Amino acid sequence: MLSTYQLYFAGSSAEISRVPFTRCFFRKRCVVLNIIIYLFPILVNYISGGMFFNTAYRFSQAQAPELAITGTMAIWAISYSLASLLVGRIVTEKNAARLIVFAGGIICLSSLGFVIFPHLYLQYFWAGLTGVGMAIYCTPFQIFMKTLGGNAASGVVYATAMYSAAWSLGLACGPFVFGILKWQTGFCVSAVIAFLMSLGVFLVEQCRKNSSAVPARAVENVQRSEEVDYSRFRDYAWLGWVGACIGTMTITVIRTLEPKLTLELGVSKFHSGMILSLVSLMQVFWAFVWLRSKVWMYKAIPALLAGAAGAAGLLLFVKGNTLVALYSAAALYGSFSGYFYFTLVFYSLVHPSKSAKYLSINEAVVGIAGIVGAIGGGFLAQQTSLATTFIICAVAVIVMTIHRVLVLAKKA
Repeated sequence: MLSTYQLYFAGSSAEISRVPFTRCFFRKRCVVLNIIIYLFPILVNYISGGMFFNTAYRFSQAQAPELAITGTMAIWAISYSLASLLVGRIVTEKNAARLIVFAGGIICLSSLGFVIFPHLYLQYFWAGLTGVGMAIYCTPFQIFMKTLGGNAASGVVYATAMYSAAWSLGLACGPFVFGILKWQTGFCVSAVIAFLMSLGVFLVEQCRKNSSAVPARAVENVQRSEEVDYSRFRDYAWLGWVGACIGTMTITVIRTLEPKLTLELGVSKFHSGMILSLVSLMQVFWAFVWLRSKVWMYKAIPALLAGAAGAAGLLLFVKGNTLVALYSAAALYGSFSGYFYFTLVFYSLVHPSKSAKYLSINEAVVGIAGIVGAIGGGFLAQQTSLATTFIICAVAVIVMTIHRVLVLAKKA
């Protein structure tokens, strides 16, 4: 899910403004396509974010065991990971658009399935089917976007920031909308969005086929925001994977167990959804803050501050018993999750020759960590308590932060 758009963003058409006036038509067409493309990660992650929140909330309302609550995300992650491996073997530039349209249909049907067949434990089936749809969507979309973007090279920081902001905004919208609407209405909205996504990709593909592409020189050398020779820095992709492993496991615990935590504290569904949305909104905020940044990704102090925020947020989730404390916890942890997701993408995208390989590993790491976080977090909470689970997550973040600070403190 993370790497879907990155290769496209690295070849964005931001410098279309340099195309001569006689090619104004092509410039306008590509600008419109670029706007549409930024909508896709928002829409898709809205669907997943809303599903994660609502399934966890319904199980929590039913007073189901913790492992049953986190099981929905585990089922989603398992089906997503397995289907991704299969799709990776069959996708090509020629069939990518068709696969995306097919994926939208599956996601649309699974969203309606939640409403038409609403039995509590049937949520596992619909969550798994949604995972399959997301997998069929993600890899083909990466190929599809790469064909639209051409071979231009834009600023890596800019690409990473815009991508992070887009998918984070989508995840923020999901719990927010489902926290306001009845869950049946929320899934109906998801079904409509999935249909519109398929229609949008179909129309973009038709536009691409029926119109001449902007010459490659018109989109070269775009958004060179970094103006930094990143090749002189060490390859820290592995560091991003370690951070994403711990980070994804802990954020999975938050996304699946926060509804139960808030119910125990007597917090309304609206505020429960808003607290989860704030985690993702903080990721959006920091992505835009870092839009024109340079080399902080290679420095130890930002890693230390981010890790401290993450650990503090996790502890505040269980130690705080007021809305102010819970919202503060979400803001703190969201700052940390923004950091580890940003660096995960950046360290992979910045490599001059191994980006595609590293981005595929990102997918695997996030998927596996999601499975471990959902099952492990649910089991731990069931055997101990919510407080103990969050405290152990905080300790894991602290250990990971110390390791990263020590690595980055060395000369890059």
